[in-house]
Amino acid sequence: MTSHPDPLAPLRPLGAVLNPDLVQATYRVIAPLAAALDPATTAARYDIAYGPHPRNRLDLYRPAGDAPVETVVLFVHGGGFAGGDKGGEGKPFFANIGQWAASEGFAAVAMTYRLLPDAKWPSGAQDVAAAIAHISENAETLFGTSPRIVLAGQSAGAINVADYLAGRAGPVHAAVAGAVLMSGLYDFTRHDRRTFEDAYFGEDPAQFAAHSTLAALASCPLPLMFTVAELDPPHFQRQAAHLVEIWMAENGAWPLMHYMPGHNHISPAPLIGSAVDTLGPVIARFVREVVAET
Repeated sequence: MTSHPDPLAPLRPLGAVLNPDLVQATYRVIAPLAAALDPATTAARYDIAYGPHPRNRLDLYRPAGDAPVETVVLFVHGGGFAGGDKGGEGKPFFANIGQWAASEGFAAVAMTYRLLPDAKWPSGAQDVAAAIAHISENAETLFGTSPRIVLAGQSAGAINVADYLAGRAGPVHAAVAGAVLMSGLYDFTRHDRRTFEDAYFGEDPAQFAAHSTLAALASCPLPLMFTVAELDPPHFQRQAAHLVEIWMAENGAWPLMHYMPGHNHISPAPLIGSAVDTLGPVIARFVREVVAET
């Protein structure tokens, strides 16, 4: 029997780092694997404004047809507060998440948000709040009902979601049922700041505790799922360890933490819905469970 090579094997020589070379090389590896949008099964709308800033835009994906959609996954991309995008018409990322969601019977919304230099903490959480408000206020038109919303953020997007859950943009909306946080940073008292993080949060060490969300996440009443990749840079893996430590102290049990062998910091979200996807089924199960509980 012929064995098939691991399609993620080319990621391993890139190392557990995060830099422009790794980002570009990763997309060269994963782009041919991405799930394509199928207009026969998935309806899409692009660049819906949810706020006044040019980056306050949403792409919306839902199962084709007019049946009401009860569940929405709101995806918040990464990019170090300085880059990244929701995708858009004709782009594979993050239409792949829209295609995956529709195949599961969900809708998906991929959002952009303000970036440096316009972005200053907690503008990311504020933009998440504005996107949720827009989705909820227009739910009957967009989805035919008032759906439950599960947040999903990757890297800087996970930080924005964590800040939102920690109340940095006001109370959490009643429509939010849970959240998935992928390779985020949650404790800035035990983290060596990067230049782009200083630009977003400010450089005053006296504020590092105020910028941290670890305690708020550990006591969050909503169901939360976390992920960490085998080839995440060490400081992201340490953050996952800090999360387990504080979560155990607060709750007496591990958090729901999904470990992804063979993946690096960039690869998991763009491969959701693909033939090599191992994360999408886990998220889908989580989404169904948390929506059923609320």
